[in-house]
Amino acid sequence: MHLQILIDKTMILQLNPMIPIVRKSDGMKGYAFLVIDYSQEHYILFVCALENGDIWALDNREISMQNNPSLGRHLK
Repeated sequence: MHLQILIDKTMILQLNPMIPIVRKSDGMKGYAFLVIDYSQEHYILFVCALENGDIWALDNREISMQNNPSLGRHLK
């Protein structure tokens, strides 16, 4: 089941399944579980649970997908 909420032009979408991510600044791994989109004039925010237990709203410039050799995705 996906959760989708529209509040005044802000879209919140639950990711199911969650997307494995890496925070670019320190290499911390985690999972994105919500997307917040304020509009076309803003960056998309991903709400991520990091491996150290922190939960952060990170914009799309701050994260990248994790490697997944079984899908042939080998990132640098």
